[in-house]
Amino acid sequence: MSQIIASSLLANGLRTEFADTYAKIRNRQADGRIASVMDLGVKATNRRHEFGYLNAAPHVERWIRGEAIPEDAMDSVQFSATVHNWGRRVKWHKDDRKDEQTGTLMDAARGAGESAALLPERMFFDLLAGTTNTLPAVPNAPDGAAFFATTAGGANRFGVSSGNLLTGGGITTSALILTDYYLAIQQFMLFQDGKGQSLLSPETIGSGVIVIHAAADTEEFETAFLQKRQGRVMGTDAGVTPSNIVLDSSRDVQLWGSPRLATGDWYVFLKGSPKPPTFMLDREGLLEQQSLEGDSNGDLTRTTGIEYIQWELRQGAGVALPYGAVKINN
Repeated sequence: MSQIIASSLLANGLRTEFADTYAKIRNRQADGRIASVMDLGVKATNRRHEFGYLNAAPHVERWIRGEAIPEDAMDSVQFSATVHNWGRRVKWHKDDRKDEQTGTLMDAARGAGESAALLPERMFFDLLAGTTNTLPAVPNAPDGAAFFATTAGGANRFGVSSGNLLTGGGITTSALILTDYYLAIQQFMLFQDGKGQSLLSPETIGSGVIVIHAAADTEEFETAFLQKRQGRVMGTDAGVTPSNIVLDSSRDVQLWGSPRLATGDWYVFLKGSPKPPTFMLDREGLLEQQSLEGDSNGDLTRTTGIEYIQWELRQGAGVALPYGAVKINN
């Protein structure tokens, strides 16, 4: 295992003016927007959980006089999610701790535990981009398809062509981005509930969206959604007042640029989705353990002089039925 090498901090008379160079920035907490796109309140009681839900209830239809009342079936769906163990141990020699004169060794070591707050965000972006930077594998959605898919079970996902995976026109101009944004909004409007009726209400769709994009694409997205269009100097529309259709229509668009995404593809999440498209399973919260000089349980310290601090937690993540999210695939 890695060991903190503190020799650079052992010089006699070492000054401390720069001891907090990283301390003021290392303890970044998870982005607050994560709670809008991930259900963080799903409690777990075991290593693996089975979930289920009923599909859309049948809608009433005309009952012809003298005939039996119309009947229709209501299916159910079952899926599972796994809780994983997470941990980190940081070690150092007890003499290093005693001789380290800046007084920051333990604080810096504890910063590793504080980074556990980022685990939901890290898992979410694995689910979003289909990567395994944190999770060992990316699960499918309850309908058996990937998080973003055009079909599920051999049929159009959510009853509409292209499902929740749209082919984009690129991000080289704000016009292309805005065109794809409105295609996503229209796609939400076309989603069906499995019984041929609209899945999402106008109020849900109109409650605003979070647009998640690569940090490298920030200028393009801020130009598209936040900046008034520039009027042309020459041409037939010279002198026309600059306009931005999203701003002018007072649509609620919140941008989230992340370095965890590669340039090009982007995502539209409904703020008012009845269920967030992803969830985190919380089995056991963060547990801190340490073995320092004099600790009765510190066998490693007593025999080698190595001290440590470590953290453990048990959490998992999964994809719920993702009717509140659309991917623009570029």
